[in-house]
Amino acid sequence: MARKKKNNIVCKRGNYYYRIRVFLRKEVSDEGVERIFQKEKNQKLFTKDKAKAIRRGKLFDKHIDDIKSGVIQEYQFKELFPFMNDEGRSVLIKKSLQDTINEYLEYRCEMVKPATLKRDKSALNQLMNFIGQTKAVEDLSYKDIEGKNGLIQHLRSKGCTNVGINTSLRHIRTYVNWLYEKEKIIPEPIKFKELKKGMQLYHYFNESETSQVYHYIEENIDSAFLRYYHFYNQTGMRPTEPFIGELVGDWYLIPPELRKNGIPMQMQLDDELKSILLEMQSFRDTKLHCKDANVRVVDILERTIMKIVRSLGFTGKRLTLYSFRHAYGIRRITMTNGNIHQVMREMGHSNTQTTMEYLRFPEQRRLDDFPSLREYIQQHQNIPKNTIRGTKGRGTLYDNVNKLSRSSTT
Repeated sequence: MARKKKNNIVCKRGNYYYRIRVFLRKEVSDEGVERIFQKEKNQKLFTKDKAKAIRRGKLFDKHIDDIKSGVIQEYQFKELFPFMNDEGRSVLIKKSLQDTINEYLEYRCEMVKPATLKRDKSALNQLMNFIGQTKAVEDLSYKDIEGKNGLIQHLRSKGCTNVGINTSLRHIRTYVNWLYEKEKIIPEPIKFKELKKGMQLYHYFNESETSQVYHYIEENIDSAFLRYYHFYNQTGMRPTEPFIGELVGDWYLIPPELRKNGIPMQMQLDDELKSILLEMQSFRDTKLHCKDANVRVVDILERTIMKIVRSLGFTGKRLTLYSFRHAYGIRRITMTNGNIHQVMREMGHSNTQTTMEYLRFPEQRRLDDFPSLREYIQQHQNIPKNTIRGTKGRGTLYDNVNKLSRSSTT
């Protein structure tokens, strides 16, 4: 038993407290030396009687070593010490996965964007469904994640790709780090590795696919969706960005705190794009009765484009609303002759590596997918004409598509 400090029992304004050092965190140096960090606090003893305070202080003395080492943590005091709970019993409880996940999501709700929170919920539901909601978080280990019969193998058996599994692992890692660093519920961090996924190419709509999407909308659904998708295709905005900024003159502005990477948007729009933007925001305003109108309208646009993709039978790549942004990136990297920094600024990337991914597509493939880029490739790269296939018989982006109608906005 640790030697008791003098004057551990203190009285403040008639109430007695027990002065104690509690576990904060544990760190292991590169040399393998373990170091425990603690903090000092005055634990209320819930009495104004000194004799009773001394008796209650002795209860803390019995567990002092475990409290300092983190075996027993602050959130367990209420159930461990009878005078701190209504039942007057000592029952050392363990928090379940369900309990801590609910608390974590409440915390994240104020810290991250709705789309990130939605992915948090999805990943943590995968974890709970696999290992059980009632499992004590203190009993979690890396084996539950990457063991022979762990979550990773389970998700693989369900047909999940390495990319999708890694996305879930990143969100689960953030949760277990919170358990260790913020809540101090687990005594040491839970570490696990992501899967090797290899080089992943962006999935984009080529000009032929975009033209087919436009024709499908004209013939089958509300033509407003044609204008909405045209806006994404021409601006390269992320799905939520048309709904979170402000139009000032010809400039569309988004403050840094509302963007994914904290970089402000300053994009100049022509009259057609301004008209479509206002129409999109009016459409969003019809969903204000929803919990989050922006999330709701993006979900509608995402579901609609995926339905169109399935109807048209596009194969070989997964096309989503975000694919219009990648199509914009490929066009711009080609039209600017590979000017990484210019395209990085236009697209709001935080580093050049993200932008450089668009250069992984060979020029001939870019030309096949975007015939309208032929003059840029010939001009900038000085490619002999006989090395570039002609575009005769190949549809360009707006061939046979009626001129986009502008809706009136108020």
